[in-house]
Amino acid sequence: MPRAISHSYYVVMIDHGRLGLEAVVQPEITRREVISRIKSGEYDRIEFIHHVDGMLVEDVTGELIDAAEAELREAEFA
Repeated sequence: MPRAISHSYYVVMIDHGRLGLEAVVQPEITRREVISRIKSGEYDRIEFIHHVDGMLVEDVTGELIDAAEAELREAEFA
């Protein structure tokens, strides 16, 4: 029996208000890159962030936003 391929990627749901929601799904984007985009403000008005790994979906919204905020605080005091 062929082995199933497990893909891992992030889904960032952006709220554009009256214009609706946008799901940003780029399989090549890493956790580090998602955090970087939160820090830069590129990902603003985040509704949620899900990490999809094969059949497992995990809500990592708070975790990644907290990591971005921690890195911004560290940069302030450096």
